[in-house]
Amino acid sequence: MEEKSAFFKKIFDEMIPFHQFLGMKLLEVSDGFAKAIIPFRPDLVGDPRIQSLHGGVIATVMDAVGGVVGMTTLTSMEDKISTIDLRIDYLRSARNCDLIVEGILSRSGNRIVSVNMKAYKMDETDLIAEGKAVYNVIRKNDK
Repeated sequence: MEEKSAFFKKIFDEMIPFHQFLGMKLLEVSDGFAKAIIPFRPDLVGDPRIQSLHGGVIATVMDAVGGVVGMTTLTSMEDKISTIDLRIDYLRSARNCDLIVEGILSRSGNRIVSVNMKAYKMDETDLIAEGKAVYNVIRKNDK
């Protein structure tokens, strides 16, 4: 899994320009699990009154982490994965803090992968958001 983990980290951290723009970094990945960080930056604020991260930034990181979890279920470089649905419950604001997002596999079927995610402050004291994503998977063997 170590080689696979390095591969996912390279894709997540270096090959997706939007991830680089946001400053996202993959911290950990294993079969059915992924964890990433997005450091707080003033240009990612959605509410300047309280210096809180924009909800769209939080959603983006949650979808990206869920996608990596889904990628851990793929069996071929030719397999494809795309988001079908993303649902997020915002529980509190992410005020002036680095954000950690974790995803864990809920179900992996022939064509559908479900992932549960949570976003929390780096010190793990406050749950910021939780969500669920559903991904469409096209496996090489299914063509």
